Amino acid sequence: MYKWIHGVTLLLFAALLKAQGPAARIGIYHWGGQHSHSMNEGVDAIAALGGHVARVALSARYYRDYNIGQECYPRFSLTEAARQQDVARAFDNPAIDVFVVTAYDGVTFGDCETQLFLNPDFYTAATSAALIQEYSDFTLHLYQTHRSTHKRFIISNWEADNTVYCGQAYVFATDAAFRSACLAQYQHLYGVASPEDALSGLKLWFDARAEGIQDGRRRALAQGIGGMRVYMAPEFNMVRVLRESGFKSVLYDILPFIAFDYVSYSSYESINAADPAAALRGDLAVIQNIVGSSAIIVGEAGFSRRLSNGQDVDRTRAVLAAALEWGVPYAIQWQLYDSQPSGDFGLYDLDGQPTALANWFRDCFHDSNTVLK
Repeated sequence: MYKWIHGVTLLLFAALLKAQGPAARIGIYHWGGQHSHSMNEGVDAIAALGGHVARVALSARYYRDYNIGQECYPRFSLTEAARQQDVARAFDNPAIDVFVVTAYDGVTFGDCETQLFLNPDFYTAATSAALIQEYSDFTLHLYQTHRSTHKRFIISNWEADNTVYCGQAYVFATDAAFRSACLAQYQHLYGVASPEDALSGLKLWFDARAEGIQDGRRRALAQGIGGMRVYMAPEFNMVRVLRESGFKSVLYDILPFIAFDYVSYSSYESINAADPAAALRGDLAVIQNIVGSSAIIVGEAGFSRRLSNGQDVDRTRAVLAAALEWGVPYAIQWQLYDSQPSGDFGLYDLDGQPTALANWFRDCFHDSNTVLK
């Protein structure tokens, strides 16, 4: 599996990252927001702060995600979308060394609504081959387009446990009424009978993505393009509560049985604890033990300004310092722009004005010795 084939390479790279400042390891998530007008504009804003790591989303919902339009991207494929001027300019940004890409392919999510990747019956020989081909082509495109750079692309997804459990895995595990309502409409929502079936489909999707990325690497090497540029990082978001409540989870029931380069943990179950930093350190150790790898990305972390009572900067500092001290290669802050009045996690508010968090990140990226201590 990738975690063994590339394990030594990733360990050496992690050691190199530790010797660099936080701008090489802390990224900002740019996925829409009210002030967003394009992918490239947001990536430029991250670079202007001094950041070198960005997370973006790429799917048939691209126009909607970045407030470009309301239509679903016609005949979507990851490679064709990457050729869009806006996306290409974002990926070409000379300041950004690492992109984490929340990617959904056209084969299984081409209509912007139906999550075919959760349906195990979808995976015929023909559809699986088409899925593998899409990721292979996307990987090869990234190798070809960025062959003269040192950029790295990490292919991920959004919170797989939430994806399977009606958008709210924690509530599913802890609220009987929500769980009953979710299960009652599960077939209608997902096209499969149960979360167990959806998890089976999800594993097949991860397998096909991994196979496609590996094939794209081989094709690049055959063209004389060596090195490691494209990686896979399946994302999950539940460490404890699903398992403790007797339900299957991505961490326990999928990740130990698939190939990956990194795993990505969207960390709200940890950071919503009374002591966010301590909880995160403990949960990262649990994850490492289960997946057999320390190549763990904190794929998402952030605090609402309103709900934090003015403590969002201090909590952010504590969580990111704990993650970097533990040894994560990357930690991603949610998010660049506020999405709505209740979605006030942004470095920039609904009017596009910098918050205290934006100023803190600018200082952090330029003076890590004083800001993260």
